[in-house]
Amino acid sequence: MKPLRKNIVPVAIVIAMIMASACQSGKKESNVLIQDVDNTASSAGIESFSQVFYLFPSPTEMLSVIDMFEMSFDGSLLNPVERADQYLGTKMKTQALGIYMTDLAYSALFGRHEETLDYLEVAKSLAEEIQINEAVDEEMIKKAQDNIEFLDSLYTISNDAFINILHFCERNERSNTVVMISAGAFIESLYLAANMIDSYLTADASLQHLADQKFAIDNFMVFAKSLDSDDPGVISTIEGLEKIKSIYDGIKPATGRVTIKPSKESDDKQLKKLVIGGGKSTSQPSLTEDEFNALKAAIIELRNNTVTANL
Repeated sequence: MKPLRKNIVPVAIVIAMIMASACQSGKKESNVLIQDVDNTASSAGIESFSQVFYLFPSPTEMLSVIDMFEMSFDGSLLNPVERADQYLGTKMKTQALGIYMTDLAYSALFGRHEETLDYLEVAKSLAEEIQINEAVDEEMIKKAQDNIEFLDSLYTISNDAFINILHFCERNERSNTVVMISAGAFIESLYLAANMIDSYLTADASLQHLADQKFAIDNFMVFAKSLDSDDPGVISTIEGLEKIKSIYDGIKPATGRVTIKPSKESDDKQLKKLVIGGGKSTSQPSLTEDEFNALKAAIIELRNNTVTANL
């Protein structure tokens, strides 16, 4: 198994590709948070996506574009915590951890205290079973319990838990684990995003956000395939995403020049970020109604197969 690639910014630093166009539909230009980096990395003259990262947003990053005031919490969309004990084998447990991390983020973003703690406990249990228990420990659980009334704290704890997992995997050269956890998280994030779009005609920003994940899945697949792993879990994970990848491949290609620069908003108290500047709205990928319906169906099928396999 190959370690995480050393010629790119470490995976364990926050992987944050939030497409700002999802929140700022109609503006002439869009800025996209790509990734937290240190000063050395940001001054190195990054020229392409492949030099920045190969993955996609953390669950909290991806779901944070949702307008919580316009949508209601829907617990029926989440994978039941009672199902966790039924997952067998490394791949199932690892992907389930990614799925539950997303459900944790979703619950935290809506300020659902009980559900947030439940999913954090499940994440801790699964992390122990796949031997990355240092990433989600009792200290994190206690922190969540002590700050249960504070939405910002739940949000931060949710994101920290996912980042800690990536940190641990990077330090221990567990690239295959990163692929399977990240795939589970991404599949669940897509599932939640797609199911919160009731109507193609009125979706607007949410639809654009879903289309923007074309970049995310492209980069993830490049990373996953670059490992050249013979791990059956990694191979089947890649195969499972191919149908969704093919639909995204058919989306109208983006045009226009892409530039990358450090964010002016970063300060000493915050992680540094790179900002990718798009052109006008024509530089954004877009989904036709047929493409959206095909994509949503493929996402639902893959997600449901993932959470019920071997059960």
